[in-house]
Parts: sequence; structure tokens; C-alpha cells
Amino acid sequence: MAAIGNQLKKSTVGNLGQVKEGEMPNEEQLQRSMKQLNLLHIKCRELRTTIQRMLEAIPNNSTAEEVYECFVKSVAAASAQIKDFNTLYNSEESKRVLDQAKKSRDSNPKGIKPWRAKDHPDWLDLAQ
Repeated sequence: MAAIGNQLKKSTVGNLGQVKEGEMPNEEQLQRSMKQLNLLHIKCRELRTTIQRMLEAIPNNSTAEEVYECFVKSVAAASAQIKDFNTLYNSEESKRVLDQAKKSRDSNPKGIKPWRAKDHPDWLDLAQ
């Protein structure tokens, strides 16, 4: 554990907070990366209920025009949500964080503990 702390102290930061090749990120960069991954995870989880929310927006006892209007609005909202996720997923920050995670996993695949939502009941709280 002390060796990791020493490596973290010795690491230098490149432009825009990026870690240079072959160096370990500092704690602040790791925190930012975790927040980026958490946001990405939340947005991805929200997509799982997109169709359900689209159908719930349709009123039961209404005219065909009202049903169509509600459906068009819900499709537009779902489309905006998908674009938002796509923009976040394809951002340079997300690509950097996911590449960093892949390199770390490839270099040290043992001892990676699976993440479980039940172990982190406040994971949906973006204020953290």
C-alpha cells in the first residue's frame, strides 16, 4: 500500500489533468474519473426505463390526437436522453477514463472486486 502512495506522489500531470504514459494518476484525478464513471453509469441505468416511461406518458381515456401528441413528446424526450448519453459516452473524458480502466485491468487483473449497487446505496446521488 505504501508503494502505491509513493507512486501517486511521484506522478506528474499532463495537460488538462491527463496522466502521462506509464504514470499513476493522483487521487484527485481518480476522484474525477470515478465521478465520470458514476455519471455514465447513472445515465446508462436511466436508459433501461426509457420505453416504459414513453408508454406511461400516453393517457388512457383520450382521443387519438392526444395519444399521438403525448407519444411524440415522449419520443422526443427519449431521443434527447439517448443523445445525452451518447454525447457523454463518446466524450474525450469518458474515453480517457475507460482507456485508463482497461489498462489498469489488463496490467493487474487479479483482485478486482465486482461493484454491487447494494454495497453503495447512495450511488445515484450525484452531489457526492
